[in-house]
Amino acid sequence: MTRGIGWAIVYADLTTGQLSNHFIAEHANGNVAGFAPILVMDVWEHAYMVDHRASGRGKYIEAFMKNIDWEQVSNRFDDAQKGIMTKRF
Repeated sequence: MTRGIGWAIVYADLTTGQLSNHFIAEHANGNVAGFAPILVMDVWEHAYMVDHRASGRGKYIEAFMKNIDWEQVSNRFDDAQKGIMTKRF
């Protein structure tokens, strides 16, 4: 719920196997080399304005969190630790 635009990303550090949270405010900055994205939430206004209006960011985040497929997130983390790129589609 921090102020700002961009993406909130949970990355797996492939060196340590640990997870870390990052906030990416621009397309070209913040992508962590050597880390694998495990869960990405788009928090640019275009992601929620149609359904929740410009002031509905909190409701959008609540809906996003309720709809996470945690089994898939766990699979991505497991795959990252094995050096496997998870298929996206």
